Amino acid sequence: MKIVILLIFCYYTGVVMAQENVCDILIKNTVPITSDTGKRFPIFVWARIPVNISEDQIVDYLKKLDERKLVLLTGWRIPKEGIEKGIQEALKIDKIRKQLNLPVFVDATGIVHMFFDGSSETAHIDEEGKPFFDTSFSKGAKIGCPFKIETRYPVIAERIDKFLQAYKKEGIDINYWAVDWEIDGPMEWNDAWENSKKCKTCRQNIKNLNDFSEYQKTIRMKRAELQRQVFVKTVKEYYPECLIGNYAVNPHDGYRYWWDYFEKETQGAIYQKKHNALHRKWFDEFKYTGYTMAMPVIYTWYRFFSDYNFEPKEFRWFYPLIKEATSVGKNTPSTIPIISFVHWQTVEKPQKVSDDFVPLSREKYKELLWHLLLRGHDAFCLWSPIKEMGEEIKVVQEVYIESLKYNDFILKGKPVFWDVSDEPDTVISGLKLNSRMLVVRTDFKEPKEIKLRIEGKLVKIPAIKEPTIIEIK
Repeated sequence: MKIVILLIFCYYTGVVMAQENVCDILIKNTVPITSDTGKRFPIFVWARIPVNISEDQIVDYLKKLDERKLVLLTGWRIPKEGIEKGIQEALKIDKIRKQLNLPVFVDATGIVHMFFDGSSETAHIDEEGKPFFDTSFSKGAKIGCPFKIETRYPVIAERIDKFLQAYKKEGIDINYWAVDWEIDGPMEWNDAWENSKKCKTCRQNIKNLNDFSEYQKTIRMKRAELQRQVFVKTVKEYYPECLIGNYAVNPHDGYRYWWDYFEKETQGAIYQKKHNALHRKWFDEFKYTGYTMAMPVIYTWYRFFSDYNFEPKEFRWFYPLIKEATSVGKNTPSTIPIISFVHWQTVEKPQKVSDDFVPLSREKYKELLWHLLLRGHDAFCLWSPIKEMGEEIKVVQEVYIESLKYNDFILKGKPVFWDVSDEPDTVISGLKLNSRMLVVRTDFKEPKEIKLRIEGKLVKIPAIKEPTIIEIK
């Protein structure tokens, strides 16, 4: 069954006032939803209600957010006072959720980092027996040997287990458990491959180390093993029905159509080239992790604008994003919810941009969200800096509210269009339900009626922008 979960991920480091501002911004820029949501999920928000406010204030926030179908996530962390303090902070929020009969979505990112903790036990070993690390990734990460990381499994698993025990003791159900776990485990990009070639342990454990495909497969399998053993297995022992996932881990067509902010090209890797863009060959680690929800990334990365030379320029954003969305939607089983990280305003945008720079418009972004829904995606997960949150949440909630009248199609419909033109053209997506089809289209050339065959029957797609139900006769 297809479901729609709208998630909004908000990163902040901050103080209590900044956290309160997140709640206030979300409430100010959304409206209470009075329409019947049926079996659709609410809108989840990756941001924390401050724990050092009164319980009455927490209740007030939760009720106002619930009116808007917004559910904040609970962050697990280890403060300087120790893990027990972090557990009590989390329980303070989720005990109230339990009383109000609200779902619990845990962000465990704060307790799962530091598999590679910089210790010599996790380091690469050179020919002279000296430890060394890969420092080519951002944030000062010291990435060690993928075959030395097992020593850290029980350390991280014990942290997760302590939180889970406390929740179980309080009778609190965890409905969703996710992490934004990126720069901490085995990886194949940047200087990782070259460093593995210098490591005695890697050479002993990786056959055909000079073959990038073999290297990538080995590294991604180790990464999948870590997530399965430490994250999924630990959580499922307490909550077997919980949906579990991680940022950017999802089924796909064998390629990835975007680069994360910390990733750099690796000489000798396998790519498909389109204009200046390199679409990377990617190993499917998802099926080895045991995750029960897919979490692809659909962001407007700044490099898209210079990677492609399409005219009109907005197709430079739309093309890689619809390619990634289609890759995931087409290859993910219907039993696995797709919760897609999305962001509209340009990501990693420098202070100075080229004179011909054209961002993705609000109109085209909104259409993109509709295409995701009609290409098998079940959820939106919006990451946003706080200064952009007001506008970001407005668009996401608009699509959510508008889509409620098509609940039957979104919950039960089958995607029927997977085509992505390699040149600016008309993009069509649709969900078929019995003899009817819900259709959206985005035009990058003069719009006109389009005739297509669906299951042998001729269907006319009118040149209109709004989602449309068409009878298949």
